[in-house]
Amino acid sequence: MWPSLLLLLLLPGPPPVAGLEDAAFPHLGESLQPLPRACPLRCSCPRVDTVDCDGLDLRVFPDNITRAAQHLSLQNNQLQELPYNELSRLSGLRTLNLHNNLISSEGLPDEAFESLTQLQHLCVAHNKVPRGALSRQTQLRELYLQHNQLTDSGLDATTFSKLHSLEYLDLSHNQLTTVPAGLPRTLAILHLGRNRIRQVEAARLHGARGLRYLLLQHNQLGSSGLPAGALRPLRGLHTLHLYGNGLDRVPPALPRRLRALVLPHNHVAALGARDLVATPGLTELNLAYNRLASARVHHRAFRRLRALRSLDLAGNQLTRLPMGLPTGLRTLQLQRNQLRMLEPEPLAGLDQLRELSLAHNRLRVGDIGPGTWHELQALQMLDLSHNELSFVPPDLPEALEELHLEGNRIGHVGPEAFLSTPRLRALFLRANRLHMTSIAAEAFLGLPNLRVVDTAGNPEQVLIRLPPTTPRGPRAGGP
Repeated sequence: MWPSLLLLLLLPGPPPVAGLEDAAFPHLGESLQPLPRACPLRCSCPRVDTVDCDGLDLRVFPDNITRAAQHLSLQNNQLQELPYNELSRLSGLRTLNLHNNLISSEGLPDEAFESLTQLQHLCVAHNKVPRGALSRQTQLRELYLQHNQLTDSGLDATTFSKLHSLEYLDLSHNQLTTVPAGLPRTLAILHLGRNRIRQVEAARLHGARGLRYLLLQHNQLGSSGLPAGALRPLRGLHTLHLYGNGLDRVPPALPRRLRALVLPHNHVAALGARDLVATPGLTELNLAYNRLASARVHHRAFRRLRALRSLDLAGNQLTRLPMGLPTGLRTLQLQRNQLRMLEPEPLAGLDQLRELSLAHNRLRVGDIGPGTWHELQALQMLDLSHNELSFVPPDLPEALEELHLEGNRIGHVGPEAFLSTPRLRALFLRANRLHMTSIAAEAFLGLPNLRVVDTAGNPEQVLIRLPPTTPRGPRAGGP
């Protein structure tokens, strides 16, 4: 048996037919390559579970989308409808982006998404989406509905109440006049910016007790827009954004655990002794571009804010530094006020302050009292640009690394100008009154870390010689 079998194996076969040998036996390596993945025309499929059809001006829902798709991007097209039979095939979708199409209630029936039981991230911004199409997506975690011309009548208490996994809801850039009802308790981030909301009612927030971030910027909240207790249900609220409303005071009875209060571009004209006592855990307070005057900022306004690290009072009407600043501050913004004097007392104890901006005020060197900088032992960045300084202020903090003096009236830099700042790395002197010989040759001795000296925009080009320890020679200041 074995010899006969061996003989059969050794016998030559019939002669090959010309042209058929390649078809019957592929070239080495071809059989190891996978078949090409199905991908809609003009779209890209970087992974087997990802289909990207962004910005192709599609007017018809693409066919040939693999059933294995988990992430489908159709944003920035001209789709007017979503065919149910196509979506129902894609039951494994986890992310669907329909941002900026032409989809309306006619093109999106209520049952459009009912087969997408795995969907977690849905963006239908810049469309006109009916509320019924969303109520069955109980597994959704993120929902983007901005720019949909939504009104109060377009939402009811059931629109979001069944979305038991929802954590992020974006309703910005719509026409809402009130906070929607029926918000799920799982919600962590609610974006309501750029609507027409005039008042926030506590009853609308009872369901969203887990909310951490509430964004209400650019609405129409006035003096009664956030009445006492309006946010009481939100005991765990971390961040409250109220940028660009018409509030004339800090809202009363804010949640005690609040960490960031962002209130710029409102009409707040006073800070009383008790306005901030309800939020002792604040780490960030932004009151920039309001109407605060020094006479109406109580000297005990900040006394309870021991955790405060960032305070922004830029763009107000302050003529002197506020008293009683929290000693743990790291950043203090006071640019674009009307400061005319600096004294040591308001800065006493700020030994952790790292950044101080005093730009665009009316400070002269003679207005800076002796010892003003003495306790700022950790200060690394000081911005005194666009004031009325005629020379470099003396006795600057030793830890200083970045000093902004541009846009002043400095006409001379003496040899001892930077003796107190041996760690200086960057110096900005542009747009002053410096000439070719205005800076003493010894001015930069003892500054081994100095790397940037900007003297552009002065009446004459100023040559800068960096310290000998630096491997750079003479050069002209500026970029």
